[in-house]
Amino acid sequence: MTDIQGYFMKLAIMSDSHENWTNLTKAIGIAHQENCEQLFFAGDLISPPGLKVLEQFNGKVHFVWGNNEGEKVNLTRMFDKSEKSTLYGDICELEIMGVKIFMNHYPKIAEIAANSGDYDLVIHGHTHTYREEILGKTRLINPGEIQGFLSGQATFIIYDTSTKTSKKIVLE
Repeated sequence: MTDIQGYFMKLAIMSDSHENWTNLTKAIGIAHQENCEQLFFAGDLISPPGLKVLEQFNGKVHFVWGNNEGEKVNLTRMFDKSEKSTLYGDICELEIMGVKIFMNHYPKIAEIAANSGDYDLVIHGHTHTYREEILGKTRLINPGEIQGFLSGQATFIIYDTSTKTSKKIVLE
């Protein structure tokens, strides 16, 4: 993808839905309202019905495995058939609108990537706890959990590629 002068893109960043399809559907609806063009999901979707929900997103979906994916074979088959959702395995590395992105489910791996200085944005999940830190030039983000159970709050992030800033969204 090439950068277009003055063009920006909003990214929806989500993780840890743990089969809460209601909250995932709400989050996707908000991402549409906020004009997000791509969605990053940092693992623990759990099962194939979740991919059907992610497929409701209007744009491209980027996905990495979490530690609780229950049906990897069926999920892999569904991703293989999808025209807009990509399964990267354990690590996603790509550049969008000049923003270098790294995504993995685990915080330790994400911290190593963030501290490398090679990325503008590093995403992880796993802890179900919202986190946002600046390490050098890198923004390290855990969007919290879509599930809304462990932390007591369902959250995700909207990231703006032009300003390299993020906004925490709390589902009601």
